[in-house]
Amino acid sequence: MNRSKTVCIIGSGPSGLTSCKSALECGLEPIVFEKKLTLGGVWSLDQPIPWDSMNTNVTNHLMTFSDFEHPHNQDLYLPHKKVYQYLSSYANHFELFNHIKFGCTVEKVKQLENDKWLVEWNDSSSKTSESKIFDFLIVGNGMNNKPRLFPMEPLKSFTGRHIYSNQYKSPNDYVGKRVLVIGKSSTGVQIASELCESGCKSVHIYGKGKLNEWVLSPINRRIKNILKGKGCERDLKEKGIPLDFITCVRGNVYKMKDLPEKEFNIEMNKFLKQLSGNNSDEQNYQNDETNFDKPFKILFTGIESYIDNIKDGKIQCLSNHSLINSNGKFIEFLNELDQTKTEIEFDEIIFATGYHLNFSFFEKDILEKLSFDSTDNYIPCLLYKYTISPRVKNLGFIGIFCTPFYSIIELQSRWVNYLFSGVVSLPSEEEMQESINQVNVIRNSILKPIFPYGDFILFSDQLAKEINCLPDFEEIKKNKPEIYDMSWNSIFCSSIYRLKGPFSNENQALNTMKKSHLISKNIFN
Repeated sequence: MNRSKTVCIIGSGPSGLTSCKSALECGLEPIVFEKKLTLGGVWSLDQPIPWDSMNTNVTNHLMTFSDFEHPHNQDLYLPHKKVYQYLSSYANHFELFNHIKFGCTVEKVKQLENDKWLVEWNDSSSKTSESKIFDFLIVGNGMNNKPRLFPMEPLKSFTGRHIYSNQYKSPNDYVGKRVLVIGKSSTGVQIASELCESGCKSVHIYGKGKLNEWVLSPINRRIKNILKGKGCERDLKEKGIPLDFITCVRGNVYKMKDLPEKEFNIEMNKFLKQLSGNNSDEQNYQNDETNFDKPFKILFTGIESYIDNIKDGKIQCLSNHSLINSNGKFIEFLNELDQTKTEIEFDEIIFATGYHLNFSFFEKDILEKLSFDSTDNYIPCLLYKYTISPRVKNLGFIGIFCTPFYSIIELQSRWVNYLFSGVVSLPSEEEMQESINQVNVIRNSILKPIFPYGDFILFSDQLAKEINCLPDFEEIKKNKPEIYDMSWNSIFCSSIYRLKGPFSNENQALNTMKKSHLISKNIFN
């Protein structure tokens, strides 16, 4: 195959790997630049972010590429090393390693007058700086590049140790310590849960609460009772049902998709109230039904007892407080409800404050065309379907929003490479700009939905339509009811996007879908 057109891909995480595979599929010549010495992005063995006990909070079904299955009897919720193994196996199977430059940091990309890209990088092994001109550029360097720094002025006199969550490795390092976790994201919730069950002297979690926050374990022991109409008490004799097998079913999603936004929020918040038992009536996490018309946020904790530990006093929750001062190991908080002040002694602080996107390799004029905001991790750029800019040619972005779903990044990767290779065409600039205007409305809204793109199944179907691989569900329902049942009533399976369209493989796709369907049926038995 004559690979005359070249593609620069920044990052060898899931986004970069599937972009490389799709580029090869389309007859392009990709080079992937990876600053670390191993692939995997956030799952890399050379990456400090995953701590020792870190597991995924979605099932492996949602972290599967459309044409590469996980091993038989794989864990439903993958330890980070098994995610790395899956990605490494994917790269080996599709012969991607020869196209990856490890230890190479892209320092600068510049678009030339002919719309090609001059890419400059540093090679850590040879200690040299190199450059090359590419026809196309794909940015897939992930969201977890730079920790979002906490304003340290109130803590300038704190003499204890502090780290960011990307440096946290094990709760065993904190036995007998008094620990403050700053940040009530899923990461903060998970770390606080681990610490309180591993011999810490005390654990406090600090962060501003939001409307309709639901703390859920990925395995839920209320689902069967809810489905049987028996209320929402936890059945402690049950192993529980993975949430994905209820929330990530196409039929359930399409049933809700045409509801007005407020009605959708009300229905989802009512359902999440049942799943959480309204966060077990813990006042720091209770949600008021008068706000159920507003968006919701799910905080996943792999340790189901997080709320119980707050109620039992094992975790002290500093909601409605402001951190105002420090002296030695004492930190002073102001209770915003009654204006009282409290001093608490800590040995350690762990900042679970999230990350910023790093686009330092782009020149200012490109960033302006992208409407880039370095402080906005929700929608950092204004792009058509979060992938393409009508203002910058020969450029695509993969996964530059927080998503655990591999279907989205794979479909983005396929779409971008199909565009580059002429397999599909872009819509009109007017259509793209209209969509971008809608994205901008979401970007500027005060109350934001859980994901910028909405439900991931609906968004995946939108992307699949762009590349002509979305099945006609009405036709399937009429002529192939077995396939319709698998695609409509089981946990989402990305192999559905290989049934038809460019580079499809119907037999392989059906085989994978049948396995997934069988697991979905058995999970409720």
